[in-house]
Amino acid sequence: MRRMNEPQPVTLPHGANLRCDTCQNELFEQHRWKLQTTGMTFMNLDWANRDASCFVCTVCRRIHWFHL
Repeated sequence: MRRMNEPQPVTLPHGANLRCDTCQNELFEQHRWKLQTTGMTFMNLDWANRDASCFVCTVCRRIHWFHL
């Protein structure tokens, strides 16, 4: 069974493979992070913010953020 953040290539919705903008690597760890906003934080509703799909380059560690 594969872990969620095991390095792997990423295919974007339009069919191309994701390539790191910095080092051109094609292997990424996948993570999901909350897109926090000041309004929701002020109202103590951070849990209700949307998630972003993030892919971390396994070579240079650059984070590529996507709102899907």
